[in-house]
Amino acid sequence: MKVGILTYHHTTNYGATLQAYALQKAVKSRGHSCELIDYRPVAAVKFYRKDIYPIRASKHWLRCVAKSWKMARFLRSQTQLSRDKVYTRDNIKAKFQHYDAVIAGSDEVWKIRSVRGYDPSYFLDFIYKPNTLKISYAPSFGNLDALGAEREEICRLIHDFDSLSVRDTNSLQLLKNECNKQATRVLDPTFLTNYEDILLKPRLKKDYLLIYYETRLKKEQESFIKEVARIKKLTIVSIGYYNQVADINLVGVSPQEWLGYFANASYVITNFFHGTVFSIIFRKPFTVFSNKYKVRKVLDLLNHLGLGDRIILAEAESELVPDNYLEIDYSPIIPKLDLEIQKSQDFLSTALSSNSASTVQEL
Repeated sequence: MKVGILTYHHTTNYGATLQAYALQKAVKSRGHSCELIDYRPVAAVKFYRKDIYPIRASKHWLRCVAKSWKMARFLRSQTQLSRDKVYTRDNIKAKFQHYDAVIAGSDEVWKIRSVRGYDPSYFLDFIYKPNTLKISYAPSFGNLDALGAEREEICRLIHDFDSLSVRDTNSLQLLKNECNKQATRVLDPTFLTNYEDILLKPRLKKDYLLIYYETRLKKEQESFIKEVARIKKLTIVSIGYYNQVADINLVGVSPQEWLGYFANASYVITNFFHGTVFSIIFRKPFTVFSNKYKVRKVLDLLNHLGLGDRIILAEAESELVPDNYLEIDYSPIIPKLDLEIQKSQDFLSTALSSNSASTVQEL
């Protein structure tokens, strides 16, 4: 089959870039041709431009430009983008009717209160070819609590899907409560593949603690990081963003380099969902500092796998490193994760089969 994926791919975020890569790779591994629908809404383009071209007075602005350029190069070299690049809903309707199946997801493509606003394209309203399968793979509504004024239209579009899955408990409940639809919970697609063929091993020879953290660290968080590094005798490396607590800052790395630093870290500190995901993928001891915009989805994943103690919530942040906290015994985690991976793989395989229309259920 010819498959199109509509997701968030044109970003300056490593997780978003790698989830698009992973989902396309998972679809192709099932024998299908697959491309990312190169839809770049104008509002999103303007938003990410702020990351690409920060204030020139900042000494890090060239590194930010380098990061963006390397992200774009990764998409060109490691994924297959559609021939057409479009910026408006009129064009996406006109250009993308030639698929046998279209997948919405993953990432927070159903978060309708975002910089993109409500865009029905991500609910595949632009597909009008009657025999095209409509599939959702691991989309999320983010921290949305209700569908609001868009509820009626969203629910109508949801009912058109042949196979329905989401990434988190909140999204499951929204579909159930708002649209009377049952979906399958699946893992983020980054769990469905390996990265040995693309990751680049770091040149750094020292053992290191890796920070992947977007906002300014609090004093207590910096003290926690320094204490972990002291106990484990680690150099502190910040990746993707500048952090003053780091001994080494690597802002402008490529996705391949980013993967390599995660794969070879001795410890990880993050406040990102995909920072958490790749810590688990590479079996790293890690700590998540809570982020009010991301705590729900991170905690949902961690609790699902029995790793809820790895997040430090804002109201409980401390400079102290708890006893027996510097390592993680993954032996009870791996069977749970393997079971969820198989469930996710099975959903994708079934959804892409000709009998997939029966997988959407009404409650």
